[in-house]
Amino acid sequence: MTRATKRIAVDDVAAHNQRMWDRLSAAGIPYTRPQGTSPKTAAGKRAFLDPNGRLAGVALTGRRVLALAGGGGWHPVLFAELGASTTVLDISARQLKTVRDLARSRDVKLRLLHGDMRDLSAFADGSFDVVWHSHSIVFVPDAARVIAEVGRVLAPGGVYRASTMHPVTLRMYGTWTGTGWGFRQSYFEDGAVAFDDATWEFTNVKVTAPTLEYGHRISDLINACAAAGLVVDGFWETTPGEISTKVPLRALPRKTLLAERDALEPGSDDALERYLPAFIEWRARKLSLPSLRGPASPRRTASRSRTASGPRPAGSPTTRRRPPAR
Repeated sequence: MTRATKRIAVDDVAAHNQRMWDRLSAAGIPYTRPQGTSPKTAAGKRAFLDPNGRLAGVALTGRRVLALAGGGGWHPVLFAELGASTTVLDISARQLKTVRDLARSRDVKLRLLHGDMRDLSAFADGSFDVVWHSHSIVFVPDAARVIAEVGRVLAPGGVYRASTMHPVTLRMYGTWTGTGWGFRQSYFEDGAVAFDDATWEFTNVKVTAPTLEYGHRISDLINACAAAGLVVDGFWETTPGEISTKVPLRALPRKTLLAERDALEPGSDDALERYLPAFIEWRARKLSLPSLRGPASPRRTASRSRTASGPRPAGSPTTRRRPPAR
């Protein structure tokens, strides 16, 4: 296994969140560890990795995969076990160590890089066939910068699958008044969403880590993909079920969400997520047809910058939902 280390925090936000995720990982909260148990068969691993079929029809054997901000969970290891040449980039050195240890325990080869998701200058244009990016773009203020870099490093025909916190729901966690929810921030504001409590607490683990989190507007994310030469061909708003060691994690169906809507603790995150989705998820493909850009449009090359998977485990307190690891 090869490992390249490079300190790349492109701004104070990245440096701060890097410290917070190293702190959370050191404390051992569930989101910084592989959750669930990987199946043994290839079909089972594929379903565990991609339970909602976002990469349906995409062969993984021999493909070049980038797990972007993908330290700490199962995803990189499963991609490698399914035959992909897999690279992991994450801003947290501790998260990288977690996935490195998991890979070694399963005799899997990965390439690990320590860096900021907004700076992919370590990679040449067209380096990857798949970029898998789960629940981390919420930690940067400028999502378009990340997506521009993804568009550059994807090969023509490549697939970008990403997910993040729902920008409406994120602004509503913890605002229950007794009769309804409010908003911590206008949907049209760009700054970090302010939360009253920075404590992450799970069973026997409690740690204070005030991460900076940003609720990116849906239209901004889609337009950033378009500007990067990516065509969005799938978009989903989801609330997932609980982690299971036997059943792959899937988005809960609409019928279940409606049935559970009034059965949960009023004002809890779980209750809110039956009225509004917890996450958004999208899939985009790299264009390879210049004619689709228009005759007067110059060929676009994203400039390089100069310069960190499952929901809250059952039994954890009803604090606002945190981005998961797998």
